Amino acid sequence: MNLEQVATELGNALRAIDGLSVPQWGVQRVHPPAAVVTLPGRVEYDKTYGRGADEVPEWQVIVLVANPTRPESRRTIAGYAAGSGPTSVKQAIEAGTYTACDQPRVTSAEFDVVTYVDVKYLAAIFTVAITGKGA
Repeated sequence: MNLEQVATELGNALRAIDGLSVPQWGVQRVHPPAAVVTLPGRVEYDKTYGRGADEVPEWQVIVLVANPTRPESRRTIAGYAAGSGPTSVKQAIEAGTYTACDQPRVTSAEFDVVTYVDVKYLAAIFTVAITGKGA
């Protein structure tokens, strides 16, 4: 499984959400609402015999919304965390097209106020489980 290609495909799936920016990894400024595709927490190799499959059990995608204490921010982040609908991160990721891995599955969302490049944002941190062909 090519992790860079998986990250690109996750970003492409998130771009289906109207108004959500998906910057390249490592940018020093984001324009919220924005989705950041992180590096995976860990990769587990050889999940099946003969290098048949590798697994990333906890790949995080972080959605950042400006003004963490404003009521509008809470409403906005709730839409991204919905299980379905036009701004649902779960729906967008799971409806994406993937060639670098099997179909990803969004397993959870957590909320926090995070700092990204010295700016505080309200964040929804999505955990995505991914399995793909061993290389």
